[in-house]
Amino acid sequence: LLALAEYLDSVETTRAAIRRTEGAFPVLKTLAESGAAFRSEVAETRHTIAPPGEVVDEASSELRTIRDRLRRQRTRLRGTLESFLRNKDTSKYLQDQIVTDRNGRFVLVVRTEYRTAIPGIVHGSSASGASLFLEPLSTVEINNDIVALEQQEAQEVHRVLLQLTDQFRRRALDLQRTIESATELDVIQAKARFSALVNGVEPTLSPDGAFELLAARHPLLMPEVTGRLPERWAASGQPESGDAGAGAKPASRRASNPVPVDIRMVPPASVLVITGPNTGGKTVALKTAGLLVLMAQAGLHVPAAGGTRLPVFRSVFADIGDEQSIASSLSTFSWHMSNIVQMDRSLALPALVLLDEVGVGTDPVEGGALGLAVVDHLRRRGAHVVATTHYEQLKSYAATTTGVTGAAFGFNPDSYAPTYQLLYGTPGRSLALEIAGRLGLSPSILDEARRNISVREAQLAEHLARIDSEMRGLEHERRLVARERESLAESDSHLQAREQALKEKEDRLRHRVGDELDTRLRAARQDIDRIVDDFRRQTERLSAEAAHRARVGGGLSTGDAGAARAEAKTSLDALAQRVREGVEPAPAAGPSEGAHTLPHVGDRVTVRGLGLEGRVLALQEGE
Repeated sequence: LLALAEYLDSVETTRAAIRRTEGAFPVLKTLAESGAAFRSEVAETRHTIAPPGEVVDEASSELRTIRDRLRRQRTRLRGTLESFLRNKDTSKYLQDQIVTDRNGRFVLVVRTEYRTAIPGIVHGSSASGASLFLEPLSTVEINNDIVALEQQEAQEVHRVLLQLTDQFRRRALDLQRTIESATELDVIQAKARFSALVNGVEPTLSPDGAFELLAARHPLLMPEVTGRLPERWAASGQPESGDAGAGAKPASRRASNPVPVDIRMVPPASVLVITGPNTGGKTVALKTAGLLVLMAQAGLHVPAAGGTRLPVFRSVFADIGDEQSIASSLSTFSWHMSNIVQMDRSLALPALVLLDEVGVGTDPVEGGALGLAVVDHLRRRGAHVVATTHYEQLKSYAATTTGVTGAAFGFNPDSYAPTYQLLYGTPGRSLALEIAGRLGLSPSILDEARRNISVREAQLAEHLARIDSEMRGLEHERRLVARERESLAESDSHLQAREQALKEKEDRLRHRVGDELDTRLRAARQDIDRIVDDFRRQTERLSAEAAHRARVGGGLSTGDAGAARAEAKTSLDALAQRVREGVEPAPAAGPSEGAHTLPHVGDRVTVRGLGLEGRVLALQEGE
């Protein structure tokens, strides 16, 4: 009951936290509100049961009364028994100076030879027979009373617990809805934590059948995941180390992330044939494709890169590994064929079929022909097929058939170590002899094997090696071009940013120049108004003088009028010159420093009032 109360309280805490998001997560809010609150039941449970799990005295008045009587009787009993321990006449008959419990009743430990010295009921003897467990007659009634009270206590505790249980039982439907709601929330939280753990992305569901797993990684090859698993599970539950691929190592030794792999089937292609060296990553690529598809359809984010697109499949089949059985009379080939037969019977489109080493376990020529027929049959039925192979027939099929894509896992040309990178458009090489040599097979055996290869097979192997070399060269060139494109894009971005910065600076300067010109024009207008006012006042003064002279027989001289006009013209010319002046020569060193002279072409000048420097390109009419 305490555990249930704690659980329901944690659910209520979660629901309250979701409510505080104010509708930011409507799906979570709907789930949270589908549950029910059990505040009164939880409070009553915690009030009734102490954290250690004992029903408290305050659970009911009857229980409190029973336990009070029980404590008094036990105190009385212990006092009576301890009087036997303290009394010199009786203590000498005791084996040990203790009070003990025997079958729920308190007794003394009496020496066997003094059996009759203390009247009472014997409840047994020690293993050696030297002591008896004696209940004195004076304590029998008290013991009987204690036993009866203990039974009453147990019955009352049972009644209280049943009452608490009935409170939840009466709300069985609410409890069921709350558990279902909490389960959904727990699942969502687990999905979110797993997504954060593997840096997962939400795949796009493609209605056109496009299958693109970009930079996909198998979760059981990721240290973040294996580090959380028990060591024994991590060692046995991971993909096979024999064909680990994707950078895999046994869980106990793996410290780095797997090499990502791209698995693509873009319409019209619906079949991917994967080749490459043994231990190169083919099997894990199959497992990664199947697992990530099922993860996506379970609502999980997948450990892949953005842009991943996956169809929704009604059926997913895998023929991976070897489950031959002596008891069932199944050979390797028989098991694979029976598996494929069952797939064909149960196929429901859209379907994904994963075939590892299709056609293996029989004659290579017949096996290759059979594998090709199986893959093509499934393709014509409309299934998406990912198959791994070493057969040349399937390699040629992938290279020449519309709707079929071929890809191979790469390897280091010097050491033949796998790179776990899937290269599209290359037939791939098995490198059986080279891999066997890396694994320590005797050189004499390898030489004999090379001599056993026919001329035609040797020519084919040489041709495939040449194609592999050219493909690696093209891949290297592609990476160089991609890096150059990235560099050019980065340079273009820098140039655009610089151009934008210059444009912004030009706009700021234009505004500053405009503001300066506006200021100068306002000042010029004020100066013109002042000159006109001065000229008007001077004209009025001259007119007054002319009228006075006319009365006294004189007149205004032409010199005075000319002087007034000349003064006004001089003031206006000086103002115009100040307005026209937009530049001044940069200060020169020596005695001529500070002289105001017109600049020459090539001089460095400062624009007056703006603090801008520049070089004179041309002079027009002295400006």
